[in-house]
Amino acid sequence: MIIFRVMTLGQRIAHFRNKAGLTQEQLAAACGWESKSRIGNYERDTREPSLEDLRAIAAALGITLFDLVSDDVPARPADASDHALIPQYTAKGSAGNGHSNDHVEVRGGLMFKRDWLRRMGLKDPNLRVIYTSGMSMHPTLCDGDAVLLDLSQTEPQDGRIYALLTPEGELIIKRLVRGITGGWLIRSDNEDKRLYPDQAATDTEVGHLLILGRIVWHGGAL
Repeated sequence: MIIFRVMTLGQRIAHFRNKAGLTQEQLAAACGWESKSRIGNYERDTREPSLEDLRAIAAALGITLFDLVSDDVPARPADASDHALIPQYTAKGSAGNGHSNDHVEVRGGLMFKRDWLRRMGLKDPNLRVIYTSGMSMHPTLCDGDAVLLDLSQTEPQDGRIYALLTPEGELIIKRLVRGITGGWLIRSDNEDKRLYPDQAATDTEVGHLLILGRIVWHGGAL
């Protein structure tokens, strides 16, 4: 088992910046910012980046949003077999009222046939295995289910299930549904709407949610 030490968001930004061989000034310029002090403040955790800033930093560093807000991913050895080993995280996406992951562990991985991944249009470097917590997505997803997250699919599509990071920093798993009159519904599949009500969101509000990726499997394709 590989256990990563807990890193703050600022430490993760500095880690990936150094890994990319960039100075704070170069990263700021790549994000379109005039001063390197913004990056310095983020790395010292004296200022919290907005979701838009996180998107800009991840794009400039050539990494996914998931990797920026979780812990680093171990390098994968070349695998010429018929199966791909997908990193299996202890991170939990709440199918309930929100789950905050202070740190993430990688416990080996799950094996998927490369032929199946190709048929599904999935690329293993983009994939992570995480777990659900709660019953808001029942019966589609149950508490403790392993789900496959595709980090490359971050544009909302009607009826698909996504892992979302709320402005409060909670990881949730919900279905996004286009409203009849426009906008979106952040929907729980559980029929008990007293406990798990749908949330209306405008296009702008959905844009302020950090879509980490789409859930594409949970023992069967979604």
